[in-house]
Amino acid sequence: MKRTLPLKGIHCASCVSNVEKILNSTSGINEFHVNLVLKSLTIGFETEEAINEAKLKLKDSGYELITEVNRNTKNYYIQEISEWKNRLIITSLFGIPLFFISMGEMVGLSYPISVINSNIIQLILTTIIIIIGFDFFKIGLKKIIQLNPDMNSLIALGTGSAYGFSLLSIFNQFMDLDFNGFNHIYFESAGIILLFITAGRYLEAQAKGKASQALRSLLNHAPQNALIKRDNEWIDIPIIDIEIDDLIRIKPGEKIPVDGIVVEGVSHVDESVITGESLPVKKEEGQHLISPGINTSGTLIMRAEKVGADTVFSQIIRMVEEAQSSKAPVQSLVDKIASIFVPIVLIIAIGSFAYWIYLGESVEFALNIFISVLIIACPCSLGLATPTALVVGLGIGAKKGIHFRNAKAIQNLSKVNTLVFDKTGTITSGKIAVTDIKTNQNKELFISYLKSIEFLSEHLLAKSIVNSFPESKLLKIHDFEIEEGYGVYGNLNSRPIITGSMRFMDKKNIKISDKNKELDLKLQSQGKTVIHLAYDRLWMGLIAVADIIRDESDFLIYKLKKMKIDLFILSGDNPYTTKFVADQVGIPNYKSEMLPAEKNKEIRDLKSKGKIVAMAGDGINDAPSLVEADVGITLSTGTEIASESSDIVLMKPDLLGILTAFTLSRYTMRKIKLNLFWAFSYNILAIPIAMGLLYSYNGFLLSPMIAGGAMALSSVSVVVNSVSLKLVKLNSSRE
Repeated sequence: MKRTLPLKGIHCASCVSNVEKILNSTSGINEFHVNLVLKSLTIGFETEEAINEAKLKLKDSGYELITEVNRNTKNYYIQEISEWKNRLIITSLFGIPLFFISMGEMVGLSYPISVINSNIIQLILTTIIIIIGFDFFKIGLKKIIQLNPDMNSLIALGTGSAYGFSLLSIFNQFMDLDFNGFNHIYFESAGIILLFITAGRYLEAQAKGKASQALRSLLNHAPQNALIKRDNEWIDIPIIDIEIDDLIRIKPGEKIPVDGIVVEGVSHVDESVITGESLPVKKEEGQHLISPGINTSGTLIMRAEKVGADTVFSQIIRMVEEAQSSKAPVQSLVDKIASIFVPIVLIIAIGSFAYWIYLGESVEFALNIFISVLIIACPCSLGLATPTALVVGLGIGAKKGIHFRNAKAIQNLSKVNTLVFDKTGTITSGKIAVTDIKTNQNKELFISYLKSIEFLSEHLLAKSIVNSFPESKLLKIHDFEIEEGYGVYGNLNSRPIITGSMRFMDKKNIKISDKNKELDLKLQSQGKTVIHLAYDRLWMGLIAVADIIRDESDFLIYKLKKMKIDLFILSGDNPYTTKFVADQVGIPNYKSEMLPAEKNKEIRDLKSKGKIVAMAGDGINDAPSLVEADVGITLSTGTEIASESSDIVLMKPDLLGILTAFTLSRYTMRKIKLNLFWAFSYNILAIPIAMGLLYSYNGFLLSPMIAGGAMALSSVSVVVNSVSLKLVKLNSSRE
């Protein structure tokens, strides 16, 4: 079993690392992916007991896994943003006066209050701010006790030290204790740091909400109710109560509630949510409807075929959630650093404190260093660098009908330098038309036999032939078998029936006259595919079909060549037809009459030469090659999410989706690399400055308040940079 659930309490890369340690130690958990941006956990488990055990362990460590209810993503983000907004407003009411009271003299302001009264007011204001932000201390100190410190631990130690030092300084002043070095107060540092961090968390929550907007937008399209026929009456019910074979009435303007087939009516349906296709599609009796398409004109009556989690829409939501929760390979380095980041920062802070005391500086000076190091270190920016960009990129893809199965697919596609196409149904449209028929038997009998054997095949050519002869009679075929790359065979009336290429006929020792062989070659030279039929070991006839090259194929090839991508066609079709199609679209490298195993080997050979290979195919006959390739790309039929063999599914029957996927993957990885560069650079530069590196040269000493502001802005900048991916123009049209 696998579920995606809300996980509260994760704020930085260290949190993610801690959660992963907990889940690794929990029996019955098969797999898991923690998403810092979505604050979610995708978890595979064997039993409910296993997930309950994980929930308890996470709770003991300060995290809350919500298992009781289904997650409403929209409400979850609204709630999180609202919580941080309210906390920011309250903190500001006390933090801003604290700032002006403590820093008034520096900005030329004076107040009619004594130093003692000023200190007491600052104590009160800071105490209130700490109470408001008590979660930082509760969680942070708990993590220290558990020897798993995180971002909250750094905040708690930094602000707690400033607050504790200031308390001692006030006692020193009031009680005349004459503690050496305890003459200054840092209440403003503790209070303003918490204010900056709260402001950063609020801005971060807003930006992350925008980053995940695409998924929420998809969820918003889900219909809630439907009009179904029960006991000869039309009643309105929730869609969760719809059952297979229920009759459903969809009026103009209403959404398709589940997947099914039209049994009555004619209309046009907007399927843009699923396919990205902007123009409504005509629907009439016998055609499929997909939830949550919008009926734009006439009333339709449909029969439910897929409901609940089995609908295409539910599968897409699940795919997007799991993809956004998965990790890109580039994240592995971040995870390793994150697991030791906070302990190293603690060691650096303590070491810096001791170093400056050793050099003879005051406790007050060393404490300033200690607090600044703890506060300025930012594991949050490291933790958010990869997932925020992935969530945005995957969301953009989903809105355009391009679905990446996981984060690895988007990273691998960005590195692809070789793209292999299947021909039929990929470069060509799959809209196959019968052009020629020759038989030495009765034509109707020939068509009936051919249709009967092809009816059992899943190949696109077979389906097209079957659909070309709707009136022809279907006969019962027994012992049906497929010989990959050649054809199919079985028994009809206890006699063998065989259909496939001329090579297949030769392999099965079916004799074909020289005249018919010449006809075969002539038809192939015209770009047609020829299929022979034999019955009772005698040649019965042939049929020629022609597939239309997709209108967008030439433009796609042109753009891919500009992107320096090597292009190949690997086809099971005859040499003449394959060459004809390759020449038409401008692909120089092609091979024909290839069996699935031979395609597989060709892709392995390309990889062995150092190529990063993507394969675009139909997801059925090309499944082994799609798996072998570094990235498998399939064009979905619209009524099915393509097979598990593919890494990327294009819901819109348009090859330009491949171009969009390439462009999106490259821009997404650029954002990730820029985020990681910023996150690493920030910490590498900021921590030494906070340690007092510049003090020995020019007397510059970083204020803890500035450290707090820098840390907050570091996280926000990473998220904002990721969200800016939405501004990128994807070259997926004929500009």
